[in-house]
Order: sequence, then structure tokens, then C-alpha cells
Amino acid sequence: MGKLLKWLVGLVLSTVVLIAAAVVVLPMVVDPNDYKPQIVSAAKKQLGRDFAIEQDLRLSVFPWLGIETGGVRVGNAAGFSDQPFAEVEQLGVKVKLMPLLSKRVEIDTLVVKGLRVSLEKDAAGKTNWDDLAKGQGSAAEQEASPQEPSGGGSDLALSVNGIEISDARIAWDDRQAGQKYVLDGVRLVTGSVAPGATVPVEAGVRFTSSKPAMTLDAGLSANVTSDARLKVFDIAGLKLRLDAKGEGLPAGGAELKLSADASANLDADTLTISALRIEGPAMTATGNVNVSALQKNPAVKAKLAIAETNPKTLASMFASTIETTDPNALTRVSGDVAVAYADGAIRLDPLSIKLDESSLTGHVHLLDTVGPKVRTVMQLDQIDLDRYMPPASAKPEEKPAKTGGGTSTADPFEALRPLDLEGEFRIGKLKVNNLRMNDVSTKVVSKKGVLKLDPMAAKLYDGKFGGTVELNASGKTPKLKAKQQLQGIQVGPLLVDLAGQDRLLGVGEVALDLSMIGLTESEIRRTLNGTSNFAFRDGAVKGVNIAQLIRDASSALGLGSDKLDTGTPGQTDFSEMSGSVTITNGVVKNSDLQAKSPLLRVSGKGEVDLPKDTIDYLVTTELVGSLAGQGGKGSDELAGVPIPVRISGPLTGPSFRPDLEKALSAKAKQKLESKKQEVLEKVEEKAGGKLDGVLKGLFK
Repeated sequence: MGKLLKWLVGLVLSTVVLIAAAVVVLPMVVDPNDYKPQIVSAAKKQLGRDFAIEQDLRLSVFPWLGIETGGVRVGNAAGFSDQPFAEVEQLGVKVKLMPLLSKRVEIDTLVVKGLRVSLEKDAAGKTNWDDLAKGQGSAAEQEASPQEPSGGGSDLALSVNGIEISDARIAWDDRQAGQKYVLDGVRLVTGSVAPGATVPVEAGVRFTSSKPAMTLDAGLSANVTSDARLKVFDIAGLKLRLDAKGEGLPAGGAELKLSADASANLDADTLTISALRIEGPAMTATGNVNVSALQKNPAVKAKLAIAETNPKTLASMFASTIETTDPNALTRVSGDVAVAYADGAIRLDPLSIKLDESSLTGHVHLLDTVGPKVRTVMQLDQIDLDRYMPPASAKPEEKPAKTGGGTSTADPFEALRPLDLEGEFRIGKLKVNNLRMNDVSTKVVSKKGVLKLDPMAAKLYDGKFGGTVELNASGKTPKLKAKQQLQGIQVGPLLVDLAGQDRLLGVGEVALDLSMIGLTESEIRRTLNGTSNFAFRDGAVKGVNIAQLIRDASSALGLGSDKLDTGTPGQTDFSEMSGSVTITNGVVKNSDLQAKSPLLRVSGKGEVDLPKDTIDYLVTTELVGSLAGQGGKGSDELAGVPIPVRISGPLTGPSFRPDLEKALSAKAKQKLESKKQEVLEKVEEKAGGKLDGVLKGLFK
């Protein structure tokens, strides 16, 4: 027994001595630099590129079997710049010797310092790594190469004490697109990497671009844990910081922070991100993300909540000021959304957004990004759009369209033509252009540049509205068609709110069928065509009292009408009014205006020339019965006589002129007819009817 122990001790001592001798002697006997020419030659042959190792190879044996070197350089492909494709300032890797006997690979810290990679694409679209990709060999050659045995006996336990990549730089020069990007200062530091271990990870990079001119500093930290089979990975305490400076960003830059926990299961092919929090300039968002079929056909489900933020503040940080008529508008926005992605389709469903005092709910389905193809249903409780309009300012002069030469203006409907949209929209209360309405609804369809709102419906001013609108932008010049109908509308308040003019009162029915080409005011005036009919009851035309005009004019002619009753001062009352118009190239014609009141019977005909902004209209008024006030005299002088009133001049300030000369001529003729009849009756009475036929012939 003692001899056995002695022998074993001797064996161990001998082994130790041999190993110690190898540690001392092997580096002295074996110089790896003797093999550097063969290594360089083999690399050149394999890569088809220039290859160099400028520094000596340094060998270590125990306890780490490793090699270190520097100045490793791979040449660029032919036809590209003279700078190397890749180079490394310092490269080192060590493997622990003794664990190899137990099929355990323990790697010391893997060090890569000063890595430089230059990626290029020429004007024809060829890259400087195309030849390297082709050099990997054909599928047949890969199949013919020896494969690693699949048996469990070849499994190795792998661990790495750490990875240290520092001062790396990756440049991308795309001469085809005229863009340059640089990843500089790339840094990656990890703790001990081994199956089942928790590995701290820190990384950083600086990204710069030429178009737009921008610099982005990114930093990342996390703790990564895996199972023994390297199939399940948990990432705890992930923190990502982005600090950007450059064009279109605030003067002091913009910082974005992201934090989350994540878990990836390669067997189940899933990824879960929880406790997600994104903080940016004047905004914060939280949520979670779940991904299935991660490596095959990813499908994503996520929920995001955007905390209340001020869009005006956010825009001002990016040097883009937003001004609204109401300074308090567009100052509070928040939202919640469920996001789903599968097979190229994105669904925001349900979607909820709060804008100031308004709440928007519904969904948006982006079924295809080509077009795009969109399906949506949205409901808004209430909104005053006038609050969000830019403040009123002097109207700029309309510039004439260019007929030749120069740069053409941008096409405002370019994005509309490929759009495939079907949507339904409902608004509880809406105010736009000072027009107020309730229960607004419409269906919107856009295909091949034709946008239709059909049907449209709303309740407004004690009545209701219905109709359709079609915008055809498939051609160079847009065309607009509209069919609208108003029923039971209080016309006075509507016109006051819409046009700021208190000209008409009454309950109205209006039907419109219009078409026009172009969208500017001058184009609409020139190309407006269509028909319309209207009917009002229990109303008045404000701004002119036709009976007053008649009284004043008749008094000036000495007809004794100073005390004629003219109804409500400053307006012409009517119990009903109706008519129709035809519009041809902006000229509006009417020939059947009819209005009735206790005092008057009114008819009218004429035209309004929108391109010239003028009116030429004749209103014929007939007094009904007596207009005498108490003590009035001569009140019947004009009763039953048609009195024309000419309305002419510019639309903004037309003149009203009654033609009493025609009225008096008609009255004189009426009196003559009356006297003639009186004479006939008296003569006939005296002659006993004998001269009846003779006198009648005489007076004819």
C-alpha cells in the first residue's frame, strides 16, 4: 500500500514537473511567429484579399492556452477605396488547459480592441463584401464537408469569463444613395458568460449620419440569464439611453430613455417584454409586448399607454411652433392602444385618445402597407375645430398658376391616389367654421384617387342635413361633386354662424346638386355648375324693407303715404318664399322667386355673376289691400299695382332702387280703364242700352 501511494505521489509530481517544464520550455522552443507566413498565406487564399498580421504572435500555455496579436488587417475588394475592409488593433483569446480534459471549454476574457470595419456600396449597387459572401462555397461543397457528430458524446460545456470589445468603428458609405453613416466608439463589456449564469452586460455606441446631419449616443445595460441549454434567456433591468443632436432636433438635443424586462424562449419561439417604459422629450409611454413565432413568422401583440403630454411644448422643442386660435387648444393629449401585428397587417384595436376636452375611440386596421390599405371606425364625443385653426391673419394674394417654365408646385393629392380606405366616422357634437351640429356621421371610401363621403348626415339648427360629396383627384385637376339637402332648418341662426350675416329668417328646405373643378376660390367661381331649389316659411329678408321703400318713394311723389304700415322695420316679412336656381360656369340664374306676406306679393328674376362678383336682379312687389295706418290718406293709391325694385351692383354692397314711374304709369292706366267703364255704364243707363255696342267700339 505504501509503495502504491509512493508511486501515485511520484506520478503526480512528475506530471506537475512536466507541465511546469512545458510552461517554461514550450514558449522557448515553439515560436508561433515561425508559422505566421503560412497563416497569412492561407488566409489570403481563403479570403481572396490582401491579409496581414503586423504584430508578433504571443503564445501562452498554462493555465491558459492562448494567443495574442495585433495589427490584423483584411484588404478591401477591388474597385473600392484603398482603406482596409477590416482591421483590429489588438486581439486576444485564451482557453484554460486542464478543463479541456473534461470536455469543458473555459475561455478567458475575449479581447477585441480597435476593430475597424469599412462597408461600402458603389453607384451600381455592388458592395465590398459580395465576394466574401460568394466565397463561402456552394451548397454541394457544404454538404460534402465533414459534419459535427450529432451524438451527445461530443457536447462541450462552454463558459467565457468575459467579452471586452472597445473602441470599435463601423462605417457605411452608400454612394448609390449618397449617404454616409458611422458607428463609432462601439463598446461591449460582459461578465462571466456561462449557461445558467447571470451575465451583466454594458454597451455603448455613437452613431453619426450625413443626411440628415445627426449624432446619436446610445448606452445599454442589462443582466442576462440563460438556462443550461441556452434556450431560455431572461433580461432583467434593461436600460437603453439615446441622446441625439443634429438637424430637426432641439438646440440642446433630445434624450430618450427605455427600460424593460424581457424573456425569450427559443423552444417556444416566443419573446415577452414587460414593464416597458419609454421616456422622451415631454412624453412618457408604458406597456408590454408579446411576440410569437419569433424566428419563423413573428406575430406581435402589445398594449401601450401614453401619459398626458403637451404637443405644443413638444413641437417647440423641435423648433416647430404650433399656433391655434385658442391658446389652450392642443395642450393635452393622452391615449391607450392595443397593437397587433401578423402577416404584414397592423391593427390598433381598441384605440382611445383624449385631446383636450375631446375623447376619440375606435380602431384602425392597416391591412397592407402597400397603398396603404386601411379600414377604420372612429367615434368622437365632441370637438370644436375652430379652436385648432391657425389665428386669423391677412389673406395672402392668390398667385396665378404657372403656364410654362419654372418648378411645378407639389401635388397635394399624390398620397390620395394609391390610398385604399374604408372608414366610418361619428361625432356627437361638432363645431366647424362656426357652424354647430349634432349626431354627425359619414362613411368615407377612397380608391384610386376618388374620395367619397356617402352618406353624410347631421342634426343642426332644429333641422337635419343629409347628402354626399365626391372628390375626384385621379387626374391632374381635382373635381368636386356635392349633393346636399337641408330640412326644417332655422336659416337665420345658420347664416349668422356660417357667414356672419343676419340677412334671412325662417324655416327652410334647401336642396343642392353642385359640381366644380379646382379647389381655389377663383376656380370654384369660374367652374361652379348645378341646380338648387329652396322653400322658406314664416320668415323675413333682413336689410331691406320693400314696403318702406315704396312708402318713402310714394311720399316723395306726393301720394300721401307718410303713415302707411310697412311691417317690421328694416326687413321684409314673408309667410312663404320659394324658388329655384341654375348655375352655369359660376353664373347663378333664377326666374321663379315667389314670396308672400300679409302686406306684399313678391316675385323675382335675375342673375348673380360669381366670377365678376356682381348681381342684377329684379324684384317685383305688389301691395296687398290697404296699408293705411290710423289717419292715413291715399293709402290705396298703389294697392294692386306691380312695383319693380332693381337690385344691382357688387355682391358686397348692392343698391336697391324701386321703379315707381312704371308703377304710376300702370296706376294711371288702371284709373283710365276704371273711368272708361264708369262712362260706359252711365251712358248705357241713360240710353237704355241702345248705344252699348257703338260706345264699346268707340272706346276700344
